[in-house]
Amino acid sequence: MPLVLAALCATGPLGIDMYLPSIPAMATDFGTSAGAIQFSLMAFFLGLMLGQLAYGPLSDKFGRKPLIHVGLAIFSLGSVGCALAGSIEQLNWLRFVQGLGGSIGMVIAFAIIKDAFSGAAMGKLMSMVLAVLGLCPVLAPLAGNALQSLDSWRVIFWALAAWGVLVAIVVAVLLPETRSVQARAGFALGRTAHTYLQILRDKRFLPFAMALCIAQAGFFAYIAGSSTVFIRHYQLSPLQFSLLFALNAAGLVVAAIINPRLHARMGVLKTYRVVTLAYFGVLSALLLAMLAGISALPLLCTGLFITVALLGLLMPTGSQLALMQQGQHAGTAAALLGALQFGAGAVITAVSGSLAYLGGIGLVTVMAACAALSAAICLLLFPRRIEA
Repeated sequence: MPLVLAALCATGPLGIDMYLPSIPAMATDFGTSAGAIQFSLMAFFLGLMLGQLAYGPLSDKFGRKPLIHVGLAIFSLGSVGCALAGSIEQLNWLRFVQGLGGSIGMVIAFAIIKDAFSGAAMGKLMSMVLAVLGLCPVLAPLAGNALQSLDSWRVIFWALAAWGVLVAIVVAVLLPETRSVQARAGFALGRTAHTYLQILRDKRFLPFAMALCIAQAGFFAYIAGSSTVFIRHYQLSPLQFSLLFALNAAGLVVAAIINPRLHARMGVLKTYRVVTLAYFGVLSALLLAMLAGISALPLLCTGLFITVALLGLLMPTGSQLALMQQGQHAGTAAALLGALQFGAGAVITAVSGSLAYLGGIGLVTVMAACAALSAAICLLLFPRRIEA
């Protein structure tokens, strides 16, 4: 089950990371700018956002497996459409469809774990799934570059379509339905919107969610803009960029190892405060250096590696803070938090795309602005302590 759930959960991240090395080539093919191609990532994030809100409640009402097959069918059809897209406008709409389907894995996989396991077994399985999922940003750009070298960037989307079909077959054969008929009958779908609004008004959720989403928007800006910066402005090859992206993603692995120790030593809230200030400090120093004319590739790579590692600490810690006091609404709150994260990603991707022509300094400016606003929320709106 862990590998099946990891494959299901990886569908959305693969749709984000695999085509990143191809953004400059896609811009050339469509006769547009790399910044314009980044709007296709914004469309994908919007699809992920809406899917996060819809699939959780729908799977509670109609069962996990039917929704998985619907989502994967939408993802595969959207991927085929992207492979055949004849214009940037078509690509953007089809990326939205692809994202709408791709969000299914991230929502349903953890619902299945919650259905079927509890206590230490649930924690162990979640850790195994997340460990496999953590390989996506390391391996996906390399796989995308290899696929592109076979013919063109369109091969990547054909491969994603095949991935959706393959995962659907594996789910049909190996994954049991974990949502009982009795539980489905007892779920009132109409209460979902009210619950979402109730959570949004909760002061134990909103400040943490705001700070996390804005901080993570800096990560999405990095994802959206890094290929343009390194391939177009620093003249790296797609393979070199993929290796660099994988190296930076390794910072997330380092963070996953360190994070529990920081929580044990400082507590969750203090860890988040300290790491947020470090995140802001690193990006501020990097931005000042670039404004002073120091824009050498090693400096930018080092700064971004540290930044991504810090985000690897912020993202799980912020999620824990936002969800730890939600009690019986934890699942709905998690879906809402995911939607807010991808919504922030969509907005910042549009901003990053508009500034793509500025190169590294534009990317770092956007990331530093996200860090500054997140730090301000952390310092001004967070409580001094939280209930255990």
